[in-house]
Amino acid sequence: MTSSTPAMPLDTATESPVHWRNPLTGNLFWPLQVMGWLGLSIITYLSLSLPYNQFELSYLAHNATQSLLGMLLTLPLRYCYQRIWHWPVWRRVVVALAAALLLSALWAVMRLVIFMALTGETGLWPDFGGWLFPSIFVFVTWAALYHGIKYYQLLQRQRQTLLEYELRQRREAMDMIIAKSETRDAQLKLLRYQLNPHFLFNTLNSVTALIAAERHDDAKSMLAKLSAFLRFSLDSDGKYVVSLSEECDALELYLDIERVRFADRLEVEFSIDPAVSQLAVPSFLLQPLVENSIKHAIGRSEEGGKIRVSAQAIDQGIQIRVEDTGNAEAASRGDSAVLEKVDGAGVGLRNTRERLKNLYGDSGDVSSSRSELGGLQINITMPAVEVLQYG
Repeated sequence: MTSSTPAMPLDTATESPVHWRNPLTGNLFWPLQVMGWLGLSIITYLSLSLPYNQFELSYLAHNATQSLLGMLLTLPLRYCYQRIWHWPVWRRVVVALAAALLLSALWAVMRLVIFMALTGETGLWPDFGGWLFPSIFVFVTWAALYHGIKYYQLLQRQRQTLLEYELRQRREAMDMIIAKSETRDAQLKLLRYQLNPHFLFNTLNSVTALIAAERHDDAKSMLAKLSAFLRFSLDSDGKYVVSLSEECDALELYLDIERVRFADRLEVEFSIDPAVSQLAVPSFLLQPLVENSIKHAIGRSEEGGKIRVSAQAIDQGIQIRVEDTGNAEAASRGDSAVLEKVDGAGVGLRNTRERLKNLYGDSGDVSSSRSELGGLQINITMPAVEVLQYG
């Protein structure tokens, strides 16, 4: 009598609805099938033939034949499992177990008949149970391994699908971030480029007025300083933010131009807290605000006036103020006349609001009030951010 140990399966290809094949393992059914049943023959020989000194050719032939028959009988078992793979679980378990038991009984009968035919031994049917139970063990183990490998592959497939889905989601999120960033950059660039034509138009009007007044030297000086300012603007093109100290340097270039026109009538005072001088602000933030003060305050006052630019730290942010002394007409009409300039200020303040909104969202704000100098005070608040964080 011979006994058996579990054979290796099986069909590692997953007959799932997508008919997926593991790209790392491929279809390993036949390699595993051959190796499993060959291993069964070797184990049977080592555990039964050697201990009982069964070295005759008939015993070796039976050993090989029973493995070959087992391999052939598991083929219809595999086909059966493929057909019922998508059935409800409990129904599939019952049918799978019944099929394994039926074929294991058939294998046990075939093994016993062939053994008696090859060896000449007789009267072994009373020991049929000793042949049946190892056969059941082999086929049930084969079925369990078959399903185990298939479920493992399904799990790997689901994991791969999930990873691909997560990767696709990340790519879409990154594309969205890039698109939003490009949109924001385009908006900021557009807002930034609105400033130069607006400023250039006003400056060229001033040059024209100087030429008409035969102040040729002043016109030449203003054009030279305009050239320096525009060169600085081109050098800083593409920078959406600069340090506050750099922004003040750019403002000085602009004021050099206006000092040609107003001479002693224009007084400018800077009061910048060193603690915020290296923090980030939108480039060319101050120039349109100071230009607004020059247009509505200094330019309308025969005596000229004063502009004060100050900056200090507040909570987790920066507050920047641009103040002016106003003009006699607005002063005679009271606070409401002073604040009218905010609503009618045009490009400068609208541009400032939009740029702060694009860069800082609700964390950036522009407001106005009456200045202690007598004119308008523009208040800008924004987060305290290092310039390098925008790099």
